[in-house]
Amino acid sequence: MFRIFRKAVSDQSDEELLALYRSGGDMELLGRLYERYVELVYGVCLKYFKNETEAEDAVMAIFEEIVEKCKTQEVRQFRPWLYVTAKNHCLMALRKAGRNFTVSSDPALMQSGEFWHPDTGEADEQTLPALGKCMEQLPPQQKLCIDLFYLQGKSYKDIAAAQGEEVGKVRSNIQNGRRNLKMCLEKAGVAPE
Repeated sequence: MFRIFRKAVSDQSDEELLALYRSGGDMELLGRLYERYVELVYGVCLKYFKNETEAEDAVMAIFEEIVEKCKTQEVRQFRPWLYVTAKNHCLMALRKAGRNFTVSSDPALMQSGEFWHPDTGEADEQTLPALGKCMEQLPPQQKLCIDLFYLQGKSYKDIAAAQGEEVGKVRSNIQNGRRNLKMCLEKAGVAPE
């Protein structure tokens, strides 16, 4: 089903398509937007499920999930938001099924636009100590949110509830924390390219 991907052709930006979808609810617009990143979503799903059929099913389920989420959540940049949504979907599905999972670090999947997604799965000897030092330099709320989201696998909603914060504030802390980590790692000479 997703073995052959075709590029979506549209002059409209991600933000324009998303705004049009939110204002009118036209599924075709959301479908066009999703089609741009279906390879990314499939890659994320395959990385977690390690099974093509399960990954294909998850790609469809994620689309159904974002139909509602795009209407209610603040989405500033669609691609990084979709990556996190896909990853969280896979993690939740695996947890519900009671399956153990291991994920190797793939820099191509970890890089999403301007944001770098920290992943300590298989970091090299130079990156882990630098990442630890950079984590210590983060403001306390960013550090806490990054830790809860990436290392403990908590959702935005869970973190917000535990911290008594709004989901938007948690999202902001995570985005700012990622950006700060990326800049710190670049200064240390170990950030992914």
